Amino acid sequence: MNNNDALAQAYLFFQHGELEAAHTILQPLSQQRSADFNLLHLAGGVCAGLGRHIEAIDLYRRALRLSPGDPAVNYKLGRILYETGRRQEALGVYLELIAAGVEHADIYLAAAVLLREFGRREEAVQTLEHALRLAPQNPDIWHLHAVVLAGLQRPEDALDSLQQAIALAPERPHYHLDIAFVLHGLHRDEEALACADKAVQLEPRFADAWISRAASLSRLCRYEESIASNEKALGLQPGDADAGVNLALNNMTLGRLGEAWPIYEARWQGELVDPERHRQIPRWTGAESLDGKFILLWSEQGLGDTIQFCRYALLAAASGAQVVLEAPDNLKRLLQTLSADGSIAVRAIGENLPEVDLQSPLMSLPLAFGTRMDTIPASSPYLYADPEKREYWRQALGTTPRMRIGIVSSGNARNQKDLPRSIPLELFAPLFGIAGIEFFLLQPEVRQHDHVFLQSMPAVRWPGKELREFDDTAALIANLDLVISVDTAVAHLAGAMDVPVWILLPQAADWRWFLERDDSPWYPSARLFRQEERGDWAGVIARAQTALISRLAQCD
Repeated sequence: MNNNDALAQAYLFFQHGELEAAHTILQPLSQQRSADFNLLHLAGGVCAGLGRHIEAIDLYRRALRLSPGDPAVNYKLGRILYETGRRQEALGVYLELIAAGVEHADIYLAAAVLLREFGRREEAVQTLEHALRLAPQNPDIWHLHAVVLAGLQRPEDALDSLQQAIALAPERPHYHLDIAFVLHGLHRDEEALACADKAVQLEPRFADAWISRAASLSRLCRYEESIASNEKALGLQPGDADAGVNLALNNMTLGRLGEAWPIYEARWQGELVDPERHRQIPRWTGAESLDGKFILLWSEQGLGDTIQFCRYALLAAASGAQVVLEAPDNLKRLLQTLSADGSIAVRAIGENLPEVDLQSPLMSLPLAFGTRMDTIPASSPYLYADPEKREYWRQALGTTPRMRIGIVSSGNARNQKDLPRSIPLELFAPLFGIAGIEFFLLQPEVRQHDHVFLQSMPAVRWPGKELREFDDTAALIANLDLVISVDTAVAHLAGAMDVPVWILLPQAADWRWFLERDDSPWYPSARLFRQEERGDWAGVIARAQTALISRLAQCD
């Protein structure tokens, strides 16, 4: 058999998937110095199919020495390099082809995938847009274009590209799921639910679609349906962290704390979770006696969560433990007021810690202590203002008006829950118009549109940079008659200090405020004002205004 016949036979084996037979023929031929481009190309493909990646790379590179600009071999070489983890080399291959003027959509798509992986998202978008000019009917390119745009925080553009992908391939459930994710991020929850429903309709066993559906149902206050969707997801994908956490949060919202706390431990699983610190120290589960033990309790999630759940440090100390409480630096001085007897030592995150016997994240303590609705530890105050700072503000404020009120209209703009919970400061105008009240904006930072409005409101004082840490804010709050706040850390601070606090809540409020109540079992001094219709902050402010006028009248 001459070389041409052997090559033809090997190609026939290759076409029929008989790769070992093809390799037996091609391997000795490919070693010959006279091996031509076609033989090396085919031999590389056979080795790639057999998983002989090193051989495939060598054969493709030899083929390219004979025909350097061949796009097919370069593309295949890039794929093998990608699959073997040599992704920077793979990207180099694709970019060289693009620079050489090769106009092939698959090469642009492959380059964009790698550019995205290397965090070069703007370049990835440009590369994908070139690919779309070459292949506008390719739904995968539209889909990746949308994914990259979403990563660049361009959700509206991502929606446009996803709609193009769905128009071209409406039967692909993951396209519908991704559009649900984008709509969820935009708080367009009815639309997000419809897209998740479509994904489930196309693929009933698509666990991630059931999880997305559950998340949208929670925001729409359809909690029992959300629970059913999460349970469906867990049946399809046991142990899924997102489904577990969502299920726990729904049960918390409904007051089923005993069911919720064990499931909530799923928050430490998954790919994008916060790091679980101090894992080398044994976790306290509640079963072990704390008498005479040293225990590290450490903060997690937001500042408000730390303020709310640091109360459990007092329970641990009352159980005989010596407590070390680790928290963000800007809470350290405030949290040092938890105990006067030295049973609770506070350390900022990053500071050296003493040796301890046990540890627990703060939000696992309700599980360890077996907290139910009727056993929530609500004794207050448990945090206090620094006496010297409190006196500073007393003197700085001067003559006492009929009432002093602190206001918080917005929280952290980077928080994914910010959009539904923050209120433009101008909506508080009906309160600011009530005579006899001095208002203080208890925010170290003010958003641009709020700052403009603030200039026109002489009744509102803004201490601004004087509120450097939370003990500064606590000292000012201690001189106020009332705090009116959206759901932020300051609301928790006022509640922990047992200062009257009115908390303004969206319709789908955070789990800790439960449902259909205007009080809080966590904070006896709190009164809750809830949206009756989604997004209707004007109605909430109007009810707060009526209540404030009534309260002011009682002071006379």
